[in-house]
Amino acid sequence: MNSETNSKSIAARGSIAFLVGVIGIAFVGYFVGINDGVPQEDFDQATPWLSSQVAGANSSTESPSTSTLAAVTYAEMRRSETGPTSNWKPKLDQIPQPQYDLFAEIKPSEEDKLQSTLTRASRRAFNGAPPIIPHAVEGTNDAACYACHGEGKRIENRVANRMSHGFLANCVQCHAPPPPKPFSDVDAEVQTTFVGLPAPLKGERAYPGAPPTIPHSTWMRDQCLACHGGNVGWAGLESTHPWRTNCLQCHAPSATLDQAIVPAQIGFLPEPNVK
Repeated sequence: MNSETNSKSIAARGSIAFLVGVIGIAFVGYFVGINDGVPQEDFDQATPWLSSQVAGANSSTESPSTSTLAAVTYAEMRRSETGPTSNWKPKLDQIPQPQYDLFAEIKPSEEDKLQSTLTRASRRAFNGAPPIIPHAVEGTNDAACYACHGEGKRIENRVANRMSHGFLANCVQCHAPPPPKPFSDVDAEVQTTFVGLPAPLKGERAYPGAPPTIPHSTWMRDQCLACHGGNVGWAGLESTHPWRTNCLQCHAPSATLDQAIVPAQIGFLPEPNVK
């Protein structure tokens, strides 16, 4: 029995040693292959038919190497950039922004204010709802949204408004992207009887010349310059004194709106018929 047990033990140890050796050789071969890179072959001798096609397609002064990508090691493959836009390095912070005089006289236009109000309303299911995303969205991450909407960008006549609230990690949780291309031409309207609060046009004043109150809720709208900033805000809604950054010091928020009282109690909707 002892000799049989010893032979089984030796066989088990030999199997373990063999497997460890195989795994060790595999690891060594893997790292050696990465460091050695891709084997280089002579272009003309290895593929003469490809050499003739490339030489016929290119001019006599252009070598075949200019029409092929240089082989790189697997370790360098992730860091290599190929394709027609490989040399394009987009930098949002390098996009020139128009000069903005902080102390220039600003006279908001009522026509621009009305147009901006209509545009804002067209991007919302109801007043106060999160606006939809009015452009295509790539499946990257929310850092792409924050790159333009973090501080706001203006590119010619297009404006990427600054976010009106602090950074939240999932933009599309509240802001709906446009529909996919197969459904972009479908004109489907969902019928609903829901009525939101009317969009405010101006705030009330305690007396002539007093700072107007904020005619909307400040919830998720604590960044006032997102709409009222001169360079990246809405036309017609610009503040005439953008150098004053503490808006709530003079403009009082609405107690009824910020406390979310039922609309019927504050006069926006008719009282329900109670019998």
